[in-house]
Amino acid sequence: METGLYTVPNAARLVAAHQSKVRSWLEAYPNSNAEPIIMRELPTVGGKTVLSFLDLIETAFIRHFRVLGYSPQTIRKVAAKLRARHDVLHPFATDKRFRADGKVIFEETVEDDGEKKLLNLMNDNFVIGPVVEQSLFKQILYVEDIAREWRPLTDFPQIVINPRIAFGKPAVTGKGIPSGLIYRDFLIAGDSDEVAYEYGITPQETAAAIGFEMELNRRLLH
Repeated sequence: METGLYTVPNAARLVAAHQSKVRSWLEAYPNSNAEPIIMRELPTVGGKTVLSFLDLIETAFIRHFRVLGYSPQTIRKVAAKLRARHDVLHPFATDKRFRADGKVIFEETVEDDGEKKLLNLMNDNFVIGPVVEQSLFKQILYVEDIAREWRPLTDFPQIVINPRIAFGKPAVTGKGIPSGLIYRDFLIAGDSDEVAYEYGITPQETAAAIGFEMELNRRLLH
């Protein structure tokens, strides 16, 4: 399945967010008339909300914006505006080059003459001047403007999430072995060299997989 498949707990762990917040971005808050921020690709499976890979990428961006101090109402408004402007279902999973300064969310645009401008997505006005860039773009591989691969933790670039590899689970780059399996076997064996030999990967790749899973477990949730 090329879309990947993630439960709310899976997604929350990967983006370091509380499950209740992730669920609210996908389903909106109970007793609220507001629409969800994310328009999910997949139907409910077995009574459970599931996310596609693109849903997951949008979740990462929303968490990023929330940490910067943007309200869910603002993020929802920007997402709706971008969906209409670009006719896309997942605006935060496209290579639109968002910028944020903690108060406004901008979109970088390129004019016909090649000049780059910043569009204030709150009021549709162009602005001049530097904007503090805090984005996830360097961690994401885009193909034809759509997110195709994600390295969630910059300290562990060997671990990648690709919906076409290992059913979308975090996996060792080029090997396709889920980091979760490596970590599980390490906990059982207690010897990383033994695990490396078992999977036919290098000690460095084994250490990266173990470190990645440990970091996911200890990160503070937002």
